Amino acid sequence: MKGKLLAFFLAVLFVFGAYVTFQRVKEEGAPAEAVARTSVQASVRTIEDVIEASGFVYPRYSTDVRSEVSARIVSILVEPGETVERGQVLVELDRAALEQELIEAQRTLNAEELRFERALRNFERLERLNRRGIVEQQEYYDAEIEQKLAGIQVEVQQARVERVKEDLNRTTIRAPQSGVVADLDVNEGQVIVGAGAVNEGTRLMTVHDLSELYVRMEVNELDIEKIGPDSPTEVTFDALGLFSVPGNVSRIHPFAYNQDNIRVFRVDITFEPEERVIRPGISANVRVVARRAEEVVAVSLSAVFAEGDERYVFVQGDDGERERRAVEVGINDSSWVEIVSGLRAGETVSLVRAPAGG
Repeated sequence: MKGKLLAFFLAVLFVFGAYVTFQRVKEEGAPAEAVARTSVQASVRTIEDVIEASGFVYPRYSTDVRSEVSARIVSILVEPGETVERGQVLVELDRAALEQELIEAQRTLNAEELRFERALRNFERLERLNRRGIVEQQEYYDAEIEQKLAGIQVEVQQARVERVKEDLNRTTIRAPQSGVVADLDVNEGQVIVGAGAVNEGTRLMTVHDLSELYVRMEVNELDIEKIGPDSPTEVTFDALGLFSVPGNVSRIHPFAYNQDNIRVFRVDITFEPEERVIRPGISANVRVVARRAEEVVAVSLSAVFAEGDERYVFVQGDDGERERRAVEVGINDSSWVEIVSGLRAGETVSLVRAPAGG
């Protein structure tokens, strides 16, 4: 029984001692924690004013492949995702109708050439007689006109023959540029419509040049003046983990537009994919360093107060007194602001505005 009473007494004593210790730590530790929460020391650091945005990857150059002639597809020689070189044959179209048209055009040309030769001989004969004055002038003039008309018909037929030959060459469709095939939506045996003055024709496929890609981002009108062609830029990709590539601000679109009631500018960031295959359409994150200050005196943003155009801090002395001091600020990031003048590294500043006269 005595053992149980002793154990109970020791337990009560332990709880009481713990409570007293907790109260003492709480009371003695409060001032130190308050100082930590209400002051910060100026330090030397590098500050970057960064603009971050996300977007999607696009190829810098893409070309829709279309036929210039209407015909049936005989063979498709590439697959979606295949890499092709400029001039490589992509599609072969049926040539039979055009070959027949070429034969007919050539025959018509031969006939027109014969008519021209006959008209020319007749005109030359009448020209000799006209010099001797033994031919009717009307007959001579009519022969001259017939000869010229026959010559024109020859030129017309020659042009037709050349056009049909060009159309025959166009039945072999080649890659307009090096790149990767995408959007191949036609089949062998399908009859396609050639591109003309009044229609775009059937799109056969698209060839994307993936040697240079870009991300289109939107930048707030308040930040657009911070960005220029020389702004350091980094592009990362959600689908590729930690992989990143340097970017280049290649284009800032000249006009703003409204996005969620905010005026923004489109900015294109180009980059080279390097050793990784980066597919158009994937999401990307862009980090643009608008401004950078290296190894400068800086304090927390919340330590700098404003009154009109003046910026100031409260410098805290060893005795706890706080002195209001005007400072000149530079760039800032989300946490820190550069102090150009008015404060030295190592000085402690208050995060709380001092009362008037304090």
